[in-house]
Amino acid sequence: MGGAGADRGGAAPPEHAMTARQVHRAPADLDDPAAGFSPVNWEQVGEHEFVVRLRYRHGEWPLATAHAVRQAALLVAHEAYGVPRGDHCVFRSLSCTMTAGSPAPLEPGTETTLRLSCLQPDLRRGRLVGARFRGEPADGEPPAGRAEVDFAFLSPAVYRFVRGSGGGGEGAGESATGGREFRPAPEQLVFRGKPVDHIPGMVLAAAALDAAAGPDTTPTGLTCTFTGYTTPDEPVRLHLHDATATTAEKTVEVWALQSGRRVFEGTVLTG
Repeated sequence: MGGAGADRGGAAPPEHAMTARQVHRAPADLDDPAAGFSPVNWEQVGEHEFVVRLRYRHGEWPLATAHAVRQAALLVAHEAYGVPRGDHCVFRSLSCTMTAGSPAPLEPGTETTLRLSCLQPDLRRGRLVGARFRGEPADGEPPAGRAEVDFAFLSPAVYRFVRGSGGGGEGAGESATGGREFRPAPEQLVFRGKPVDHIPGMVLAAAALDAAAGPDTTPTGLTCTFTGYTTPDEPVRLHLHDATATTAEKTVEVWALQSGRRVFEGTVLTG
């Protein structure tokens, strides 16, 4: 969802954001109580390079890494690139992976630092309408892994159109039976403490990881795309296909259907 725009990748953030090497406190209104990390501060260290400090709350690897990068990316999008608070952030894709071994869980309240790169800023007349962000530990600090998130930033009017059209979901007419049914809990339908009218992308990603986990396997990575608007009023059916190529690492293809539309698809790696 979301296409290429003019001035892709070449333009710098707005002039007011170019305060190099100055640490900025994260505004309280950008905190998301439901997320696994809370942003503390951020610093711009290059044209599209940032260092973001976050405080851990909860969550398991590898999705905790994606939560950290997502929170850092949203902070930078609003504060460094000037994305309006009222715009809607729509997931297009995400990937996350753990480093080798099983990272030890963090204690709640632990602070960690990410190096965040805005790899593909899509600016139209100086306004960021889409971007892919990559985050990884700075100076070897946890979280133990790396992640990429790809967002479209939609004005309220554009978002209403996308929502009304179903978001362009693929595979219309696919079977609504089979797989396993997923319905989000009420507490999962929030963003920054306020109700939302869709199933958040991180909730679908977590459901995919849970579905692929087994008694002897633990998810170690996820790569996925979001292909349509997902209403919370209808059940989602998760489908799995074992695509393992080696005995050392299991690969599971996963996709989600809602009302005959494919709204999510990806690959889960398990160890």
